[in-house]
Amino acid sequence: MIANLLKVQAKVIGIKALVGRALHFKKGGNIVRKKILIIGALSVLIIANFSGVLQNSYADDKKSVEAHIQLAGSYIKDNPELLSNSLDALASKSFNEKEIVVNVDLLPISIGEIEFREGLRNIAETGDADDKSVFNTLVEEKLIMSYAIKNNVLPSKSEINTFIESEKSLYKQDATVQKYVDAFCSSANMSFDEYWNTYEYYNAFRIVALKKAYDKAIEIGIEKGELKPLTDSELNSQINTAYQDYWKKIKTELKNKTSIAINKQYAGRDFTLDTSKLYL
Repeated sequence: MIANLLKVQAKVIGIKALVGRALHFKKGGNIVRKKILIIGALSVLIIANFSGVLQNSYADDKKSVEAHIQLAGSYIKDNPELLSNSLDALASKSFNEKEIVVNVDLLPISIGEIEFREGLRNIAETGDADDKSVFNTLVEEKLIMSYAIKNNVLPSKSEINTFIESEKSLYKQDATVQKYVDAFCSSANMSFDEYWNTYEYYNAFRIVALKKAYDKAIEIGIEKGELKPLTDSELNSQINTAYQDYWKKIKTELKNKTSIAINKQYAGRDFTLDTSKLYL
C-alpha cells in the first residue's frame, strides 16, 4: 500500500530528501510524479508539517491516511479565510499592519498563515503545533522564498501550471490518488476547480519554489568549486549527501544572519527565533 511505502521511504531517507530528489518532475516518470502528487494531496504533509511528518504521523497507525486528509479538509471548510490569507501571502499582497507578525527578509508572515498551519497540525495530529515550531518553519520558508527572489528563480505561473497539470494527469490515471483527492475535496466542501486553483496551487507554488531555490544553491556551489557536479543518472539514482549538507548549510546561514522584530501586538505569543536547529 502506498501509505506504507511512503512511511518506509520517510524513515530511510526523510521527507525533505524525498522531495529534494523527486522534484525533477520534468524528467521523471509516473512513479516520480506519483510521489509528488501524493505528497501534495496529503495536506497534512505539505501544509501542516513539511519536515519529517510521515514517520511521526503514521507510526502508530491510529488513523488511516484518508482519515488525516478528511480532518484537514474539514478544517479548511471551517476556516476558508485562513487558506485565502495564506494564498495572499504567496502573492505578496499587502496586509494590514496589525495582521503582520514579522517581516522576514523580503516577505511578511501574517497571523493568518500561522493560525492556518497551527490549526492543520492540531486537527490532523501531525507534528508540533506550538507557536515556536510553526513560527520557525515559516521563518525558514520565507528566507528560502526571499533567496529565490534574489536569485531570480521564483516560479513563474507557467511553471506552477505545468506542475499542477502533471498532478491532474496523474489524478485521472491512479485510483489511490483519486481516492485521496476526492476525500479531501468532499471534506473541504471544495469543487475540483477550487481544489486545483487554491489549495493545490498553494502547495504547488511552495514545492516548486523550494526546489528551485535548492537547485540554484547547488548550481552556485558547483560554480564556486564547493560541490562536485553530478550526472543526471547520479542525481536520479541516489540522494547525494554532499548536496543535502550544502543546502542545510545555506539555510542555516540564512537563518543565522536574519534579524527580525516581532509586532508588539503579538508579544504574548512564543514567536521566538530558534537558530539552534532547522525546522524545515
